[in-house]
Amino acid sequence: MAFETERLRVAHLLRRAGFGSTEAELNLYASLGYAQALERLLNYDQVDDSAVEQQVAAIPVDQRNAELARLSWMTRMLYTQRPLQEKMVLFWHTHFATATSKVRGAGTMLNQIQLFRENALGNFETLLQLVTRDPAMLIWLDNNQNRKGSPNENYAREVMELFTVGIGNYTDTDVKEAARAFTGYTANRQGEFTFNPAQHDDADKTFMGVTQNWNADDILATLVRHPATARFLTTKLFRFFVYDAPDSSTIDRLAGTYTNSGFDIKAVMRDIFTGPEFLSDAAFRGNVKQPVDLVIGALKALNVQNIGPDLPQATRRMGQDLLNPPDVSGWKGGDNWISATTLLERFNFGDRLATLRGADQPYFVDVASQLQSHGLQAAPDVVDYYLNLLVDGAVTPEARQSLIALLNGGDPLNEQNVRGMLHLVMTLPNHQLA
Repeated sequence: MAFETERLRVAHLLRRAGFGSTEAELNLYASLGYAQALERLLNYDQVDDSAVEQQVAAIPVDQRNAELARLSWMTRMLYTQRPLQEKMVLFWHTHFATATSKVRGAGTMLNQIQLFRENALGNFETLLQLVTRDPAMLIWLDNNQNRKGSPNENYAREVMELFTVGIGNYTDTDVKEAARAFTGYTANRQGEFTFNPAQHDDADKTFMGVTQNWNADDILATLVRHPATARFLTTKLFRFFVYDAPDSSTIDRLAGTYTNSGFDIKAVMRDIFTGPEFLSDAAFRGNVKQPVDLVIGALKALNVQNIGPDLPQATRRMGQDLLNPPDVSGWKGGDNWISATTLLERFNFGDRLATLRGADQPYFVDVASQLQSHGLQAAPDVVDYYLNLLVDGAVTPEARQSLIALLNGGDPLNEQNVRGMLHLVMTLPNHQLA
């Protein structure tokens, strides 16, 4: 069985509900047991995260520097004590995809990211109302140009197609009428939301068969309560956190939780993480790691203490440019993360971590200290330590023996040989999977 020990179950939870773990973090959460570890993750507001706030505050982000904004967010991913909160932020970032390519304001984008952070496990209706008024979204989907008598349909269409009910559950008339309801919702010159009543169409509109004087929140309330939204959103959450092809009965259950809880995302996530699917064999190493999962997870597992300002470039080369998803539908995920080019970049990042360099340099992995602190002297012990650290020991006997043979070709405590072996572990198929 894939999850035969509590430690393996908790390690899986930390990969999916966060970005992996350091050895110390895994020890802490494993000592709590799966159920209490999950409660700590879900109730993150009770966990002190002031240390990472200080680290992030030291990064001089301004409105013009998107790269520092990315570094700021990745720093938080790496060091936060509230990993599920930040993983939910990443989910909402690809669900409500906006990008610096059009928004062109690093501060505006980070304000949206903070919006997701503050509402990560809250009420979906509240979040949707806030996103509708968010300056980055207003710019991205052109609702700042949506005016009475000349409606712009972009946001009205995408709020149905991508954010709520999904294709096939609305008509073109619904889009046109909803666009009229969103008129006057704009951003001012200071980049702040403002409602312009002079540009709002307050005449009757017919939306989903009902004629009345619809406003924006009326439209959103109808969409949030639509049965298709319950299935569309919970399917997307399941695929992001568990695996790609849920059974219809699973989505029936999750959709029921969404509706019966009053659209409470925390209730849905608790259902996902306690459902039988999450700890099934199909879920074990069953998702291709997003680039940020691969990068942050490796840094955490190997206890890297010093990162560089070029960290966002690593995920960009692997196909995930944070704050700049490829289009309004976000990143496609799954097998789309893997190509000849991106796989090479994944291997190159592993090589970078494994390469011997000075302890004062970014991305230094202190192999010597790891061997000494764990009393590792024989080749099998060294190999098993890094296999457990990076792939839960999930490797074929043949691959394990090849790694042992590599170390047995010389002194197993020769640091350079161990680093070469470490690089090979990070090229294993299971290291690419969460």
